[in-house]
Amino acid sequence: MSLLRRIVDDAVDPGYAQATTSVRRRGSPRSRRGTLALTLLLLGALLTATVIQVRLGASGVERARTELLKRVEAATAATDRLAEGLDETRQSVQQLRASALDATDEGRRVNEVLASLGVVAGVTEVQGPGVTVTLDDGPPSRTKPGEPDLARVLDRDVQQAVNGLFAAGAEVVSVNGQRITTLSPIRSAGGAVLVGYRPLTPPYTVTALGDPRRLAAAFTEGPDGRALLALAQTYGIGFDVQTSDQLEVPAVDSVTLRYAEPERDS
Repeated sequence: MSLLRRIVDDAVDPGYAQATTSVRRRGSPRSRRGTLALTLLLLGALLTATVIQVRLGASGVERARTELLKRVEAATAATDRLAEGLDETRQSVQQLRASALDATDEGRRVNEVLASLGVVAGVTEVQGPGVTVTLDDGPPSRTKPGEPDLARVLDRDVQQAVNGLFAAGAEVVSVNGQRITTLSPIRSAGGAVLVGYRPLTPPYTVTALGDPRRLAAAFTEGPDGRALLALAQTYGIGFDVQTSDQLEVPAVDSVTLRYAEPERDS
């Protein structure tokens, strides 16, 4: 009985059964080639779709960036035109006011006081001798991704030049044509340097009126001038000081009256 049971249970030859199992597990070479080709085809399609999406997204971002730059340039040009018109109107008002005040002795005295106060407040254009300090970005420094470019002029560098010139005895100062007053902030927004909330681009020309020789010597020998010179020597930032017999510092774009008191008779 045991012999008959073994014949029924093991009707298939053991070697044949093992070979059949191996083939089932591994699959036939033809089926394996078909599976591999299908997998490669799917991967290729997926890669192609990804590349197309990336290119479409990049082109869309570039179009949006170009359109935004055009809008910024147009708005900046419109602002410049308005600023020029405002300057012309302000000059006309000042001329009319001066002419009206010059008609009397009291008016002439008031006109002199207004002229001196206008220089201090920054509402009067000033011309005269002085110095110009030019700061410019140096060659891009080798930094790791995400680290700042150390050869780039920062807002604190412009602040240092302005403060150093005032400390050296400058009477009035401007940066790229923007008059500096007690209400003129110098700060950064992103990668741009803002002076009086107006974005500027390098090179940054700081114009200061005063005695040219004394002003240049006091600035370059002072702590701010030495610090900027060290930046130039260390990181390649452009730093230049020039004297001139005739410079021009424009008036501030706009002035808002904050406090006023009536004049009292003594």
